[in-house]
Amino acid sequence: MTKIKLIIKEREGDHFIFKPDKSFYESVKINQKRWGQIYRDEIDPTISELKAIASFFGIEVSQLI
Repeated sequence: MTKIKLIIKEREGDHFIFKPDKSFYESVKINQKRWGQIYRDEIDPTISELKAIASFFGIEVSQLI
């Protein structure tokens, strides 16, 4: 499981399931197709994408590396 998936699973709870929406994609500046590829570990995210994802989830970039 990728570190991104692990972070999302940690954030999810009984009453919250992460479903990316338009505001998420705009916030991280990653389109839906590319996010899916990153999430499924088909491609590696760029450093700027990692920074945006870390910022969105309120974590340090080092937690994603």
